[in-house]
Amino acid sequence: MSENRFENLLIKYLSGQASENDIEELSLWIKKEENQKLFDEYVKLHFDVSTVFQKEEIDPLKKKLLLKISESEKKKLKSNYSNRLLKYVALCLVLISVAYFTSTQFGFSFFNKGVEKNIQEKFVTLETEEGELVRLLPSNQKVITNAKGNSIGNQNGNNLFYDNDVFEAEPTFVTIHVPYGKKFKLDLADGTTVHLNSGSSLRYPTFFKNSESRSVSLTGEAFFEVAKDSLHPFYVESNSLQIEVLGTKFNVTNYKETSHIRTVLLEGAVSLNNSHSTENVLLKPGQKAALDKADKSIAVTEVDTYEYTAWMQGKLIFRNKAFKEICHALERKYDVQITVENDDLKEEVFDASFDIETIEQVLESFKRSYSFEYTLDSNHILIK
Repeated sequence: MSENRFENLLIKYLSGQASENDIEELSLWIKKEENQKLFDEYVKLHFDVSTVFQKEEIDPLKKKLLLKISESEKKKLKSNYSNRLLKYVALCLVLISVAYFTSTQFGFSFFNKGVEKNIQEKFVTLETEEGELVRLLPSNQKVITNAKGNSIGNQNGNNLFYDNDVFEAEPTFVTIHVPYGKKFKLDLADGTTVHLNSGSSLRYPTFFKNSESRSVSLTGEAFFEVAKDSLHPFYVESNSLQIEVLGTKFNVTNYKETSHIRTVLLEGAVSLNNSHSTENVLLKPGQKAALDKADKSIAVTEVDTYEYTAWMQGKLIFRNKAFKEICHALERKYDVQITVENDDLKEEVFDASFDIETIEQVLESFKRSYSFEYTLDSNHILIK
């Protein structure tokens, strides 16, 4: 990698502007031992800059950076490393100016949210029991290993699949996090396939022991195709609701902002076990069960299942939905933040379907049914 290329990638990374390919390229470069020290120095300097920015106004910060440049020049550092560091300090002045303008004009915080946190939120990540986060870049074709370095599965782009043929006494539990604007497919070790929607997390074991039942925990939305195994029931835990199946296809939705935990059955049969009730609810294909998070009651209705599974093909279907609920779905699909100041609009009910439209085209479509104005700044939408 050339010097200029490295500098460009590093600036984009530290400013939260790096693409998935940029981060992958930089990660490979850092793996080389001779590059680690240089990278650490850059990151340390960036941390110092970020800390000052959080506590001081922009002018004092510029003075500190200029002083650092002056001190470096006085020492007459000639090495490539020192020259690169000096150039980075100068580039920081540009970044800080941009950050200051952005934060004051649009209410965004460039540094104080934590660059690493912002970057992690852009990628599908796998969290280990030890708290380590592994980015699952869409270009990855690699073997997944456990803490002992043993192979437990493989990643192939946007698909992660596990092997049940492992030489471990006990499985480890991992959690996959899918951010807004992304979807991911997961093949568990027993052959069960899970499609995860945007803004979802699934906790699951790396393999299933033959002596135990199969169990996973979901937050968000997922479509399950459960591998049949009459001796080992499959359980999906989602807050106070436990879904028990032997082999079936169903969709579960449980986002924190929703008032219900929703289960829609396509094939087979499932039993819903409500921890607040002694009675189980049995679902048939074509039915939806909605657990009210407030009073813990479960209502069962007949539905068009495609309305609840079209998200896997990138489609959004709304039938008799309040605009405030629609906005939550748009936020997840398009990775945007929507603020609605019109209280009447929030409660307005719509029927709509979208496929390949941009977020602007979606908003214009709603405007034809209900007059409102909106502004779009970066990823924030304000509707008046």
